[in-house]
Amino acid sequence: MRESGISATSNLYVLLGLAGLLASLDIWLNKTITAYTLYIVGIVIAIILGTRLLVELSARQIYRLEIRREFLDPLVEKNKVRIKIVFRNNSSIPLFYVSINDLYPSLFKLVEGSNTVSATLLPYSGFEYEYIVETILGKHTFHGLEIIVKDPLGLFNYKTTIDPEKKIVNIKPKPAAFPRRVLSVWTRRGLGMGKARMRGLGQEFYELREYFPGDDYRLIDWKSFARLRKLYVKEFEREANLSVVFVIDVSPDSMRGIIGSTPLEDMARISAGLSKILLERGDWVGVVIRGGKIVRSGYGRGRIHFTRIINSLSNIDWDIKEPGISLGELILNEASKLPRRAKTLFFVLTTLLNKYEADELINASSKLRSLGHLVFIVQLIPELYEEKYLKGLESAIFSGLTLDRYVLSKQIREYLGRRGVKVVSVGPDDIYVMIYRLIESYRAVIV
Repeated sequence: MRESGISATSNLYVLLGLAGLLASLDIWLNKTITAYTLYIVGIVIAIILGTRLLVELSARQIYRLEIRREFLDPLVEKNKVRIKIVFRNNSSIPLFYVSINDLYPSLFKLVEGSNTVSATLLPYSGFEYEYIVETILGKHTFHGLEIIVKDPLGLFNYKTTIDPEKKIVNIKPKPAAFPRRVLSVWTRRGLGMGKARMRGLGQEFYELREYFPGDDYRLIDWKSFARLRKLYVKEFEREANLSVVFVIDVSPDSMRGIIGSTPLEDMARISAGLSKILLERGDWVGVVIRGGKIVRSGYGRGRIHFTRIINSLSNIDWDIKEPGISLGELILNEASKLPRRAKTLFFVLTTLLNKYEADELINASSKLRSLGHLVFIVQLIPELYEEKYLKGLESAIFSGLTLDRYVLSKQIREYLGRRGVKVVSVGPDDIYVMIYRLIESYRAVIV
């Protein structure tokens, strides 16, 4: 709660000026103040005292109001959410000329209605109003309801800010949609949306093949030998389940670009979209977010775990704070929490432009490789997100101004590559398909 106390308005000074002018004219014309002037000045003073007392009473009643903020639509990014503010005056004292301003998060966009309204609250009555905002994924804070009460003449006002319930909201990301053209190709190759399977030790029969010296004699199909007089062995299949962890690096650079289309939002949407696909295929998935604090979805599979991932992604904080842990240390910590035999593919989604972070990742990648894990650095280029909406001369000028950052990104990428770290640099248009292709290409390697 924040309050500024009762303050005088310009109307009060105008009224006092008129009363002073009347007294001055009376003295100038009559050499004294007449009873009539004194009577008018007395009325002015009584009005001032009365209106101030009324504002004081109204100020006390503000904190007795019943106030609710309600969200009438699902809290999903880019959704047009109706917000309803409900007021009720349960006292016998009216509130004249009440002005309410709902201080919604700065990253939200007002698309319809107004978050400010003026009304009169009669005793034991109430009112409500609605407005519509377009949301942005992550954790956001409503900065309270700014309430101003005035007297009928507008001589005084009292300003305060009240924090009703649901001050902090978590906006869920929309999982990135999988491109149909790529899906059709993978479906024809047997890499569709069902659970992936591969040859190996399992319980489900796959095919018969001719016997070769060294094959396990227990797998010989004697029925085929009796029928064909030739040795064949049975092959079985097993589920080719992966273990994948997405690491999202929240940094100032990841927030560059037009709100609604920034690297940070792409990281969240792509992690959500790929997690959905992998979980449907029976894979194990985890999501870790490095920001001012570490947010973890946990490690699991199935539909319930997808809900945990979405809830974790809705906790992305847009307040820029210095992380307390390096990316390399973070993925080492995550690897220590995995099941002992889980060989995991780590995707670190970052706008990495820091040599210290690169050195930490090199060290972590080397240690994880010795344990059978793979680390892939996916370097998103913020300049490509900004340049996407520029054309012609503007695009050329922007490219010239940001050339040094392009060069630095390339230097970091080449430095990581020379030290044996797998790294790829992407823009806004190819990141989704590229990551999924990498996952499928490593499915047989990791399992």
